[in-house]
Amino acid sequence: MNQFLFVYGTLMQGQSLEGYLAGLSSRPARAQGQLFRLPAGYPALAQNNKDEWVHGELVSLPSMSRLTVLDMVEGVNKGLFSRKKIPVQLSNQKLQAWAYVMSLRKIESLGGQPIPSGDWCTVSYASPQQ
Repeated sequence: MNQFLFVYGTLMQGQSLEGYLAGLSSRPARAQGQLFRLPAGYPALAQNNKDEWVHGELVSLPSMSRLTVLDMVEGVNKGLFSRKKIPVQLSNQKLQAWAYVMSLRKIESLGGQPIPSGDWCTVSYASPQQ
């Protein structure tokens, strides 16, 4: 049975780390939460119960082995991101998917700036706000 991964930043198609998911199918999706741009040049998703959405892609994973590599890329072992199952909404269904999330406290400590649109692709090449 396939597992799913929700990606919302540099792992999306057309972004700098898309190669880690090469050859896998993806569909547009969204997850409840708030998106932030970190000064290091990548985004972070903070979960919340507000009516805010983060736009991204739902990737179908044929096995869990790909997540082992992605955990290293996303700094899970260093305490940067956590990999959690979160609710994700497609146009016609809801399901659970793995996602790399960060606590709001961590985002604030790293100087994260909110992305009001919830869409990394609209701001990924803009310079960070000072």
